[in-house]
Amino acid sequence: MSQPARWLWGLIPLALLWGAANLAHGPAIEGDVGERAVRAVAGTAGVVPGARPIVAQVDGRDVTITGEVLSADGAGKAMAALRSEFGVRRALGGLSQVVVQKPYSWFAARTGGSVTLGGFAPDLETAQANAAAAGNLLPDLRIDDRQTIAFGAPEGFAAMTAAMLAQLPKLASGRVALDDGRFCVEGTAESADSFVALEAAAAQLARPGFQSVSCDLDPPMISPYRWSAERSEADTITLSGSFPRDGDRRQILAAARRAFPAGVSIRDEMKPGLGAPSAFIDKVSRALGDLARLRPGKAEIEGDVYALSGKGPEGYEACQTLRLQIAQGDGPDSVARVTIECPAAPVQVEVPLPDIPGLILQDVQPAPAPQSSSAASTIAATPPQPLDWEAKRDAQGVVLSGAVPDGEMRTGIAAAARQRFGAVPVEDRMTVAPIAPSALDLPASTTFALEALSNLRNGSVTLRETALAIAGEAVDAAAWKALRALLAKGGPAGLRLPEALAGNIGVRPYGLGLSLDRAGLEFSGFLPDERTREALAAQVADTPHKGQVDDRTQIAPGAPVGFADAARAVLSDLLRLDLGSASIEDNRIVLRGLTCRELVKSEVETHAASGLPRGFKVDAVIDLRQIGCVADPPASCQSDLDGLTTRNTILFRQGVTDIELDPTTEQALAEAVGILGKCPGSVITIEGHTNRDGDWRGFDNMRLSLQRAMRVREELARRGVDPVRLTVKAYGSARPVRPYDGPEARAANRRVQFTVAK
Repeated sequence: MSQPARWLWGLIPLALLWGAANLAHGPAIEGDVGERAVRAVAGTAGVVPGARPIVAQVDGRDVTITGEVLSADGAGKAMAALRSEFGVRRALGGLSQVVVQKPYSWFAARTGGSVTLGGFAPDLETAQANAAAAGNLLPDLRIDDRQTIAFGAPEGFAAMTAAMLAQLPKLASGRVALDDGRFCVEGTAESADSFVALEAAAAQLARPGFQSVSCDLDPPMISPYRWSAERSEADTITLSGSFPRDGDRRQILAAARRAFPAGVSIRDEMKPGLGAPSAFIDKVSRALGDLARLRPGKAEIEGDVYALSGKGPEGYEACQTLRLQIAQGDGPDSVARVTIECPAAPVQVEVPLPDIPGLILQDVQPAPAPQSSSAASTIAATPPQPLDWEAKRDAQGVVLSGAVPDGEMRTGIAAAARQRFGAVPVEDRMTVAPIAPSALDLPASTTFALEALSNLRNGSVTLRETALAIAGEAVDAAAWKALRALLAKGGPAGLRLPEALAGNIGVRPYGLGLSLDRAGLEFSGFLPDERTREALAAQVADTPHKGQVDDRTQIAPGAPVGFADAARAVLSDLLRLDLGSASIEDNRIVLRGLTCRELVKSEVETHAASGLPRGFKVDAVIDLRQIGCVADPPASCQSDLDGLTTRNTILFRQGVTDIELDPTTEQALAEAVGILGKCPGSVITIEGHTNRDGDWRGFDNMRLSLQRAMRVREELARRGVDPVRLTVKAYGSARPVRPYDGPEARAANRRVQFTVAK
């Protein structure tokens, strides 16, 4: 007969044993189930480098799986495989299709005592290899690794980043960067040789899938700035020291070829370097002209000091004249030190007559005393000198100087100058002296030179032997063009004209005009160099106006400091408008335009007021269009998205990329999804912006703004928006929507906004 009261007590220890077994083995069982679940999913869907890893959370026999796989089909098959896995009761959660990171950017930046690695890497191994390579290349610097793992790296990415990192030690400061298949090196080179090597690296690094783009790479700053030209006994000219840019180097070599006869050998040992003194090319041209009048000799520029040394002409009088002319040289390149060796002064020797008996001396009338300022000239006549004539113009008038062969020619040149310059005072300081024979038509050549000088507000024209040199500042843009036309037409027979005006003739006022309408863009006026022209073209190439530029600009010297940066900033603002125009005249900017977007109006007006180089002043007026703003779905989407941005309903905390998915933000994201559903065929750029609080501390606001844009893209993709439609772009603090005048402005500028492709 059973006795329940007794055997029920026996169940208690059994229950305790069962519970203890579960406590002891439960975690191990769950761990085993989790590992098998991950293997099952990975084996079916595959592991994708750069995707969010597959993670399993196990509660009893229920498995919640998350992560990213390559395709939606693979995700479905992986979940089916998971449900059939032994020990799995329910498969929860889900796998999402990995989103390709676009653009796929990466950089390594060297600043101060650290190297910052940022952007994206396809996997942890590549990121670690980059950090290790940076540490090996620059062992004395701190490595700050901010790389993020992301899917979508172009083929050959790891090899390309390794090759780019190898260039980093050649930079004193700057960065190497990749953006999809484009790469560049920018910053300041460690040395002149490093600069040359970095410029060559652009071609050496190019490989299938990767091409170099133009970036701002500068040679090192040199102080004190040194340049020299030395003429040997064998008539070889050696140029050494520094030059600022390749264009300056070409001008120096051209000036050397003009100053010396064709048979003279010119050896170029110059290296690039910034920090040249003012009027550097003018000083170099003057130095080469002076050196050409010495036999062996050396001309040196160190900072603002110019020194000249060597042997002068063989004739005593000619050498003394040269000494005087050089020592009295005026202008910004006047000589501080001159050492010219001249022959000894000739002496007149009185020869006694022999005492011969029966010799009768008859009276002989003495010859007329020669007209000379020194007794030495009675024995040694001044030899003919090479032509060295100059006309200078400034606010006080025109001064003519140098030697001409006779008084009649002197009078004629002075008369031609007074006729050419009208009411402008003309001072004649010319002298009459023997001039070496030449095929040059001197009256015609001086007339041509005076015509060139009439286009200058201040400056000079110089005739040395058969070469004409021009330096100074044009009266205005029309005068600069007239001077170019005069030189293009050609001068008198035998006169060698300057090869180019760049670097010698400045233009005032220096102007650039930009206009935008339905037909595209038109550029007119002047640009300082080809680099600026290429930079403006690159800005347009990244917009819907690509291929719609009528560029009528000319490369001309004389741009104010910061002009190229101002031109890029103004074009950036203009490209944001529907219609508009901008003009830059010296350091004054006028910007006018129309837009359908209130947000763009605020951005452009704020940026125009605060985003220009120091010294530039702007008058910017942007109006909202009253007609022409269409109401089709893309335009209405844009309007609704701008309104969403203006309400600041998606906010990021200071310095972070995380979105707090509170009810307000969830509602904003849902609203964004609804708006995007109205224009399903449009491509949307998600723009990341920051305020400027971290700029002065060196914080990477570009990276922060990019991550914010990517975070919004991820949330929209999770809510069903096709990620193919969504691109991201980072602007950092470059495009504030409100001036920085309080906490509200900082919050408004710390934003993500949307641009619908037109």
